[in-house]
Amino acid sequence: MKTITLKEAFRILEDASAVIINDDVVLYPSLDMIEGSDENEFLFFRWDDGGLEYALKFCEGDNQEVEVAGSSLFFYAVGDIYRTEVTILTKKELE
Repeated sequence: MKTITLKEAFRILEDASAVIINDDVVLYPSLDMIEGSDENEFLFFRWDDGGLEYALKFCEGDNQEVEVAGSSLFFYAVGDIYRTEVTILTKKELE
């Protein structure tokens, strides 16, 4: 798998129309600024599924290098030992 910097991954997320989390949920990413602090939470996902609320938070320190495969980025959420797959969705002009 290829790796890119957190700053490169952040730019990709900024340009995304939406994302798919772990091949399951389509969301818009909630981004905060990159500050250069390991504890800074730069990315958030929140969603509701049948009355259950879910939330994922991602800190800079755990994600200085981000793995990439195809159209997916792989991040470590706060408290998780497994990576979260974030598949990027972008607009495409249809003619």
